[in-house]
Amino acid sequence: MKRNAEFTLSLIATIFLTIGWVFTGVVTILVGFTPSTDGYGWFIYLMVYTLLSIPLLVLIWMATFKIKNNSKGWGIFILVMGVLYTLSVYFVPGILLLIAGIMMVAKKTDRLNVSA
Repeated sequence: MKRNAEFTLSLIATIFLTIGWVFTGVVTILVGFTPSTDGYGWFIYLMVYTLLSIPLLVLIWMATFKIKNNSKGWGIFILVMGVLYTLSVYFVPGILLLIAGIMMVAKKTDRLNVSA
């Protein structure tokens, strides 16, 4: 079964998340080079946030391309990431991942058609 809608939604969300990650990295570098001491706390926060989001971003890229294999596990992962990202700063990609995850989990597969 083709899952073009789920793939497209998760691909758009993943691209938005990657752009957001790059933007956060640039802001982290700019905050780190400011000479004031007030920016040090923000620098540490943004650095930790940027470094912790790398594995999640890699897993979301993997899940996006595993959707075509009708994998329920990756669909559940995309659904969970959609919920988490909806509650964070990345609201729009979170909604897209949430919709793709719901579609992935709710759609029936053709492999279960076994006649008795």
